Amino acid sequence: MRGIVLLNPHYKIGDLHTDESFAIQKIMTDKHLEEKNISPVILNPYQIHPYYTIPHELLLNLQNKKTGQIDCLVLHSLETIERFIYIYPEKWLQLCGYFKEIISVAAQTPVKKYEAN
Repeated sequence: MRGIVLLNPHYKIGDLHTDESFAIQKIMTDKHLEEKNISPVILNPYQIHPYYTIPHELLLNLQNKKTGQIDCLVLHSLETIERFIYIYPEKWLQLCGYFKEIISVAAQTPVKKYEAN
């Protein structure tokens, strides 16, 4: 299975500092990738990290690569990108169209695209 990870460096988990929250997001998504044998997809050869932190950049890279559908988009939780979903619902739907499923690691269950609106 192939997937792309999207993390939010500005999201705070509970009362934790954003740096700690981001570290938890990385640890949980990395663990999930390993457990489910998901290979990270690198769309941009100049990408520094094997994950994205900017949804707009991810969408742009997907549009430019013309990759077709990728197995999954892995998120810590929908809460990490709810602001993006609220402000840019049409871009979220476009983004979802590139993936067979959206996986929220914190819930450990696949999220259907219509639930993410």
